[in-house]
Amino acid sequence: MSGDGRDESSGGGSGDATAGDAVPPQVPSQGGRASVPPGGHLADGSVPAQRDRREDGVLPPRDLPPSDADLIDRMRSGDDTAYEELYRRHAHAVRRYARTCCRDAHTADDLTAEVFARMLQAVRGGAGPAHAVRAYLLTSIRRVAASWTRSARREQLVDDFAVFATRSARGPDASDDDTLEMGADVRAMHQAEQSMAMRAFRSLPERWQAVLWHTEIEDESPSEVATLFGLDANGTRVLASRAREGLRQAYLQAHVSATLTSDEECARYADQLGTYARGRLRTRAERGLRKHLDECAKCRLAALHIEEVAGGIPAVVPVAVIGWFGAAGYAKAAGLIAGGAVSYTHLRAHET
Repeated sequence: MSGDGRDESSGGGSGDATAGDAVPPQVPSQGGRASVPPGGHLADGSVPAQRDRREDGVLPPRDLPPSDADLIDRMRSGDDTAYEELYRRHAHAVRRYARTCCRDAHTADDLTAEVFARMLQAVRGGAGPAHAVRAYLLTSIRRVAASWTRSARREQLVDDFAVFATRSARGPDASDDDTLEMGADVRAMHQAEQSMAMRAFRSLPERWQAVLWHTEIEDESPSEVATLFGLDANGTRVLASRAREGLRQAYLQAHVSATLTSDEECARYADQLGTYARGRLRTRAERGLRKHLDECAKCRLAALHIEEVAGGIPAVVPVAVIGWFGAAGYAKAAGLIAGGAVSYTHLRAHET
């Protein structure tokens, strides 16, 4: 996906903001309220007119700060103020994750600055993220920190991360002997990256990926992330709901496609999994599907993932994107990384 940092330029770039400065993220004020006195009435005693709201929950552009996508477009055209605003919005979270990889706060600031500079260079070169800015930056943190392990800067990283990065560099196609030496975190990350659930997630529009990342992984409320999408809180809820349904359908389609090409019996049951996950399958059909699930590990794994997707984002997504178990300070994602990786490895063991 565009938010995974893979298409970033390898050059160092030159950012316009200095990451070492502790710039607290700021939520831009909503327009149209400054002239209203504390009592809620205008000076002449009249009641302010209600703003028109479109059906999708989007308020008129003049009343909303620019979305991340708008800022990326402005960055691409050379607008330095857009870059500075994106930095204010995301620097705190990016620095928090960088701090889990680095021995001290100063090094984390350096790593944060390098990642933002690389994003700036990538965007102005026609690459970089379009909507999923946060996930792009976090993945870039892991990749840039991993590149430090091949230089003198390795000494500035915590030992556990340096070991993780060295092992993960062997790639998903490593031999069986190498795989045994990778460690559970690296194996889980490679498995998650290649999983059907992750492929389904990456098939979504990047805007849907982004809203799922913020609301499900970072556990932020719609009102907290509305600014990033150019929406109000209700519009963000609608967007997240559509994204969750899109993910469920994408995962189900991926499973159907896989079974159609490999097993005729599995294909007969594949299109029932979505209805089964929602508890709406008729009794007779459910008995047949349950019997098949008892006998087929592949479909049983798919059914578990579809149930997970129905309730939110798959745990394998943060495993694949962040991948670093040591990110204990990174909000809800930390629990999902560890728990999701263990769960996923356990399921893979049963599958094989």
